Amino acid sequence: MRKQTSLAAATERSEGQIARMMAVPPGDSSSTVLALIERVALDPRTDVEKLDRMMAMYERLKAKEAEFAYNAAKGRILKKLVGIKIVKNRSALYEIEKGKPQNGTYQAFKYAPLEEIDKHLRPLLAEENMDLSYSDEPREGGGIRIRGRLKHLPSGHYEDSFLSAPLDTTGGKSEVQAAGSTNSFLRRYIACNIFNIVVVGDDDDGAMGTIDEDQTKTIVELIKKAKVGSKFLKYMKARSAEEAGSLQAAVATIAVRDYRKAISTLEEQIGKAEAGHAHLSS
Repeated sequence: MRKQTSLAAATERSEGQIARMMAVPPGDSSSTVLALIERVALDPRTDVEKLDRMMAMYERLKAKEAEFAYNAAKGRILKKLVGIKIVKNRSALYEIEKGKPQNGTYQAFKYAPLEEIDKHLRPLLAEENMDLSYSDEPREGGGIRIRGRLKHLPSGHYEDSFLSAPLDTTGGKSEVQAAGSTNSFLRRYIACNIFNIVVVGDDDDGAMGTIDEDQTKTIVELIKKAKVGSKFLKYMKARSAEEAGSLQAAVATIAVRDYRKAISTLEEQIGKAEAGHAHLSS
């Protein structure tokens, strides 16, 4: 009985040691904790439930250390990126009026291609044993959703970032070309978002960046209240409901930079309609 009491007390002390280690910044705590667990586990009289609790605490400590290592490595990369200037060195045309390739109206803009961003970022990732990978999946209603995963290879800790967009069909692109263009666009924006990269001249880029789901719902509700449709979509340089398949899908093609413009335009239209209604009612 005395031996069992002694063992229970020793196990509780071990649990207490692990808890104290979890409360301080990670160092070599996990190896120390593992040694404690092995010592307790070797005794056949060990309480299995308490051993399970100790193992769970060990797993949480390992996860905490992995996150700490990830954040430290990412922080060092961010500091180095501050001194690196990434510029827009490629020109492109963005279709602002739909039509045949030879008849459409286009606006020129410059951007930093993915390979330009990767040229600066990849060596820094290698130095810190980190990897940035991408995967894509179809998006409901059309378009592409890209997942960017930044992973700290030694610890295994990773964080994901997601971005979606409709297919870039400007300039008479084929379906395959549109998918490739959109994929590249989303990957470079995800890389910039993860590392807070500001490309020189960034304010005039992002012509292909479109509003998100919540912004789309807000505009659709205002459109119905304002009782406007095709003319408004054309004014916002968005696809028509017929082209997109539905009003919501068409609204989703409005550029992010034009969101406030869309809201103010619709609110003004609603205000005029309400004023006219009030005048007729008086």
